[in-house]
Amino acid sequence: MPSRQLPLVNDEIYHVLNRGVARAPIFSDKKSYERFILALNYYQYTNAPVKLSHYLSMPLFQREDILKGLEKEGKCLVEIVAFCLMPNHFHLLLKQLVDRGISLFMRKTGTSYGHYFNLRTDRIGPLVQGTFKAIRIVSEEQLLHMIRYIHINPYVGMVVKKDELLKYPWSSLGDYLRKQKSGLISEKVINEYFETAKGHLDFIKDEADFKRSQKELKHLSLE
Repeated sequence: MPSRQLPLVNDEIYHVLNRGVARAPIFSDKKSYERFILALNYYQYTNAPVKLSHYLSMPLFQREDILKGLEKEGKCLVEIVAFCLMPNHFHLLLKQLVDRGISLFMRKTGTSYGHYFNLRTDRIGPLVQGTFKAIRIVSEEQLLHMIRYIHINPYVGMVVKKDELLKYPWSSLGDYLRKQKSGLISEKVINEYFETAKGHLDFIKDEADFKRSQKELKHLSLE
């Protein structure tokens, strides 16, 4: 796999994305989406003690003890600001907390999920197109536009209709609207950008402003 030429910088936020090889689907059903979210949640911690597959084979009380210990310790590779999973690609907005944090997080998550998906679908070989893309967010304005871009991606990508966007389960939009919790986005992160759920809802529905920002966002998405 190609290596990244420039290191990612601690305490900076990046739009991280990748898609399936030859644009093929990387999620096949509800279980596959849920497994990827599990991987994101588990591998964000610096000291995850065992592979996710081993962790999931443990009795419930052991899993709860491990997760409580990781949460209490509070050491993470990344902070997840927003996410959206689409049938053949994904978008993550990540803040790097430690050296090589994003790279380690993506490697562990990608290896774990790729192995799981290949076993379930009887396929072999890489699941996604080489090294993930990471674009640094350089201003607060770009950050807010990127959060919106990620959350409306199912509508922009014609996966759901506009009136179904708020019900799309595989993004952090529900976290921001305080309607459902993915377990990935903290209240602290959400409140840092939007004081109320209505504030975020009004922001993503402002299509005119979104269209004005599309040209600015083009270099941030590599779509």
